[in-house]
Amino acid sequence: MSREERYEQILEILRARGDVSVGYLAKKLFVSPSTIRRDYQVLESRGLLHRAYGKATLNYGEEAGLPILLRRKNMPEAKLNIGQRAAELIRDGDIIFIDASSTALCMVAHLAKFNHLTVVTNGIHTLEQLEDLSNLTVYSLGGLRMNNSMALTGQFAIDNLSRLHIDKCFFSTTGVSTDGRLLAAIEPEHNVVAKALTRSTTKVYLCDSSKIGKTYLLELCNIGDVDYVISDADFFDLVEKPENAKTTFIKA
Repeated sequence: MSREERYEQILEILRARGDVSVGYLAKKLFVSPSTIRRDYQVLESRGLLHRAYGKATLNYGEEAGLPILLRRKNMPEAKLNIGQRAAELIRDGDIIFIDASSTALCMVAHLAKFNHLTVVTNGIHTLEQLEDLSNLTVYSLGGLRMNNSMALTGQFAIDNLSRLHIDKCFFSTTGVSTDGRLLAAIEPEHNVVAKALTRSTTKVYLCDSSKIGKTYLLELCNIGDVDYVISDADFFDLVEKPENAKTTFIKA
């Protein structure tokens, strides 16, 4: 097991148990207590957990920083349904942007049916899943890799986006407030999606119900700025819809 795989195991155990001791994890993962203490230090430096009195708890305020493999296990059925409904908005010939979120990743399984589709993404896992779809034209933005999310970010990615036209942008955020602000926790990923929205004709927001009512530091846009919102929840029963907004809700 690699260090990163062990970090993911630790975070998954924390999500399941709430808090764990060094001794418990050492036995569970077949490593020494000193190894677990070093792991705790790394994960705390990434803002993913808190340490106190020999135990650790997950930092839920930074849940967006969890590895994408763990985030894919949160609301998996809802995300699969959202991905399917999102793909129904695509037409052959489209140029689409798919962000690095675990929700948008669920669209990829439904793209094999298209013959003339151009996909732009900053998601490394998205690129991996697209590699067998030879019928698609796929562009990677390049840029700085975020280790937890496996997103490509930074000025390099933003500069590449600035030269592109996007027909449809499919994206998610860390949370959405009840007054309709779409919010993010991780600045480098936020900046890439913000640029993608400025280059896109149609904006499609993907939001599972666990994100509704959660607020974070960075405001991306307002729900009235997007053309479609796809959610497993009755979205506009929980989130205020601005007057005169033309946003179309699709239930997943």
